[in-house]
Amino acid sequence: MRAAVLERHGGPDVLRVVERAKPVPGPGEVLVEVAACGLNHGLDGRTRANGAGRTIAFPLVLGSEIAGRVVEAGPGVAEGWLRRNILMTPWLAEFSASGEYLPQERHKPFLLRGVHLDGGNAEYVVAKIAELIRLPDDADLIEAAALPVSYSTAAHMLARAGLSEGETVLVLGAAGTVGIAAIQLAKAAGARVIAAASSAEKRAKALEQGADSVIDYSGPDWAARVMAITESRGVDVVIEHVGKATFANSLASLAMGGRVAVCGASSGHQLEFDARPLWRKNASIVFVNSGSDSSLRRVVSLWCERKLKPVIAGVFPLDQISNAHEMLSSRDIIGKVVLKIKASDS
Repeated sequence: MRAAVLERHGGPDVLRVVERAKPVPGPGEVLVEVAACGLNHGLDGRTRANGAGRTIAFPLVLGSEIAGRVVEAGPGVAEGWLRRNILMTPWLAEFSASGEYLPQERHKPFLLRGVHLDGGNAEYVVAKIAELIRLPDDADLIEAAALPVSYSTAAHMLARAGLSEGETVLVLGAAGTVGIAAIQLAKAAGARVIAAASSAEKRAKALEQGADSVIDYSGPDWAARVMAITESRGVDVVIEHVGKATFANSLASLAMGGRVAVCGASSGHQLEFDARPLWRKNASIVFVNSGSDSSLRRVVSLWCERKLKPVIAGVFPLDQISNAHEMLSSRDIIGKVVLKIKASDS
């Protein structure tokens, strides 16, 4: 089979497509023919570039967002899985019923496909049944591959923040993949959405996704604009993944009892703020590392009901993975980059 292999850190050109042996499923496992694999800047891009603070075991096949078809069942697997369209969870971990990671046992770390073990930038991958989510027979597998990381993370953030119908959500980086997902999910939950983006094109895209209002957050005091839109009330929830450059304004935008959900800090991780206004507002800050099984399954259900639709920025064949990573690194990108992969002997 063909696979894109990372053998050292570097730019997009370090990725090489090579021939590898097709994996064989063991007990309780299946062989998945990969139809599509979404690319994620925080995982694929940063893992390729420098490891993102993790020690990477080379050679590695990247790719955490895998959609495909079960083509072979290992011992003990029901034949009903054969020829099924599936989406794979990006993580191999245990979660509580509320979606919280359970790290009680040291020998059960939070493992990510495409980071800690080989992922889906290949024609085939072996998976355990617990990693699979069934999809309809007519599912668009390109779209499905755009769901796992961004949409499940946004869903987990909104759940952790306790979003209720009728509340107001401020979404930062609204034209990014997490931002687009948060807009769609918040609207599906019956919320009002204020979307913040740095360019007119990105703000227009946010409105297309259902945002009720948009603001330019590239200036120094954009919280005043949020307060003007909400008639001095503020917002109930902020979806924050920008970090140092926006955090003070995010806090200043909160209503009484407001909550900030943080999943990243692209502008810097040193978050400085005056705690006194937070006390006065009974505000909360929650940090979210990723999505979870429950959040991803909710996302898939909403997608199957056509309440969510990922924005696809570009689709590339496996042979053009370096070009896909070039697009992934652009600040102007709006939407998801996806690899379209089809096994050569199918």
